[in-house]
Amino acid sequence: MAKRSPRLILLSTIILVPLLAVIALGCGRISLSPVEIWTGLTQPSRNPAITNILYTIRLPRIFGALLIGAGLAAAGSAFQSVFQNPLVSPDILGVSYGAAVGAAIAILAGGGIWPTQLGAFAGGIIAVVITLFVARILGQRGMLILVLSGIVISGFMQAILGLLKYIADPDSQLQSIVYWQLGSLAKVDLPSIAATLPALLIGGITLGLLRWHLTVLSLGDHLATSTGLNVRLERLLVIVAGTLLTAATVCLSGNIGWVGLVIPHMARRLVGTDERYALPLSALVGALFLLLIDTLARTISAGEIPLSILTGFIGAPLFIYLLVRKKAQYP
Repeated sequence: MAKRSPRLILLSTIILVPLLAVIALGCGRISLSPVEIWTGLTQPSRNPAITNILYTIRLPRIFGALLIGAGLAAAGSAFQSVFQNPLVSPDILGVSYGAAVGAAIAILAGGGIWPTQLGAFAGGIIAVVITLFVARILGQRGMLILVLSGIVISGFMQAILGLLKYIADPDSQLQSIVYWQLGSLAKVDLPSIAATLPALLIGGITLGLLRWHLTVLSLGDHLATSTGLNVRLERLLVIVAGTLLTAATVCLSGNIGWVGLVIPHMARRLVGTDERYALPLSALVGALFLLLIDTLARTISAGEIPLSILTGFIGAPLFIYLLVRKKAQYP
């Protein structure tokens, strides 16, 4: 039934986003009622303490969680289609480890949150450019060589990151690097969101415009070429757009695992494999998922839990469940 009503599923999910956002606004160490939230948003001068909580802390985190979750899930859905592999995640081309290296260099240089975010974005982009360059100089076309190049560059970036951790000050810099790798929205603010918004919009809009072709690209080069698609150009556009999304999200929050791998499978289970519906639903479900994870991270304990820990505890069993259900449906 769900797969026969993709528009209804999309509409229902769109409605859930503001509902969950309002619930998240009220959750925290200081709980706020719907009346207090409304008053704080519409009459900021009436209660400065509530206004500060809403505008300085919770609204930026909620916007950040929605954008990051949507970006990672949309990039994962697009990459799984274009690489024709359901186990592909947005960091397949080395963007996550490249971003970690860039962030670590900025931390070692004594930079604050802005230099760290800029270093992470630049590191992610550089890693993917190197991956594409390596695949090109090898002189072989195809997705397999590109994936292998991504694995090699990820391993190389991981080695550089290990070296940077080794030389980091264990009392300050090392802790910052490790915490950044685990992912958190604690330092996300509206200016940093605004700075990464152009990359998020360019990547998201590009994937949205290309989603009609992603299903055809997932069927293989021969069939895609026979339909008149410029396979190389459109695949490159998808990779560039997905990389922009991933790099922008990672520079905001650090590395957050499982979202780009698991959420697209959930979306396809609801609406099928047609990327016209699966990609936007992946973005919506990813936004809801990360908003839920971030709300749990800042409310279930006295100290904030890094996001990758929670996404791992929830994402891994969920992925196993999806695989078991798929096997039961298609033995």
